[in-house]
Amino acid sequence: MVINKRNQISIVYIGMLAGNGGNMKPKYTSSARYKCLEYLKKHSVDLYLCYCGMEKCDPGHSYGPIARSEYLIHYILNGKGIFQVDGKTYHLGKHDAFIIYPDELTFYQADMNEPWTYIWVGFGGAKAESCLNYASLNKEHRVGVFKCKDELLNCVKGMLNASKLTYANDLKREGFLFMFLSALINENNAHEQHNSYDYPYQIYVEHALEFIDHNYDKDIKVNDIANYIGIDRSYLTNVFKKIMHISPQQYLINYRLEKARNLLKSTNLSISEIAQKVGYPDPLSFSKTFKRYYNTCPTEYRSQNEELVNASKKYE
Repeated sequence: MVINKRNQISIVYIGMLAGNGGNMKPKYTSSARYKCLEYLKKHSVDLYLCYCGMEKCDPGHSYGPIARSEYLIHYILNGKGIFQVDGKTYHLGKHDAFIIYPDELTFYQADMNEPWTYIWVGFGGAKAESCLNYASLNKEHRVGVFKCKDELLNCVKGMLNASKLTYANDLKREGFLFMFLSALINENNAHEQHNSYDYPYQIYVEHALEFIDHNYDKDIKVNDIANYIGIDRSYLTNVFKKIMHISPQQYLINYRLEKARNLLKSTNLSISEIAQKVGYPDPLSFSKTFKRYYNTCPTEYRSQNEELVNASKKYE
C-alpha cells in the first residue's frame, strides 16, 4: 500500500488494479489541484481504461519507487520534473509524455522551482502495447514530444466528467481512451519524414482487391481505390506491384475485360450494355480497349465464340 498526500487530501492506492481489484469499488476524487478516477471495471480484453487523472503538483512532489499492474502514460501540460526507470533519469518539460510499463519500478518528481502539471491515463489490454508502438512509446523510447496538448487534455477531462457509473459512461470513457491514444499516434505519424502506414503491404492490397471486386462496374479510377483505403496513389501502386507484380491500373483493366469476355460469351446483352456493366460509360472507349488487348473487337469476339460453340455441338 502506498499513501500519497496531496494538498490535505490522502489518496490510498492498493495495487491500483482495474477490473480485478477484488471488492474495490470505482472511486472519483476531485479537488482544485487534483482529480482522479480509478478502480474502473474492465469491459474489453483488447483495450480498457484502468484509471485517469490530472494534478498540479507541489514543488518537489514525488511518486514512487513503485510498480504498477498496467500501462501508464503521463503527459506534462506545464512545468518540469524528472522520471527515473531502468537506472536512467529523464529531465522532462511541457509537451513531454513518458510511458511506464506493468510491473517495473519507477520514480518521478516535480521540479522544485517549476513543478509540473500533468495528466495521466492507466490502461491495459491485449492491444495496449501495439498502440504504444504506433505512437513510438516503448521501452527503447520512454519519452515522446506531442504538441496536441488540448486534444489530450480534453480526452482526460471527458473521462473524468464521465465518472458516474453507468453503462453509457463506461462506453464514453473507453471512447475517450481510444481518442487519447489515436491523438498520440496521429501526431507521431505526422512527424515522419515519409508516408507512414501502419499495416503490412498485403493488407492494403487485399482492401484494394476487395474494392475493385465490388466497384469495377462503376467509373472508378486508381485514385478512388487509394482514397478508399486511406493511402496515396503512389504508395498504393508501389505495394500493389510488390504483391501482385502488376500495377493497380493494369489489374483493374484486366479485371473489367475478363468480366466483359464472360458477359460476351454467356449473355445476349448489347456491347453498350456490357460496357456499362464493367465500368465503361463510353462504349467506344470500351471497344477500343478490348481490341487493344485481344486483337479483336467485342462483336467479333462474340461471333468467334459462337462459331466455336456451334462447331463443338456438331461433334457431340
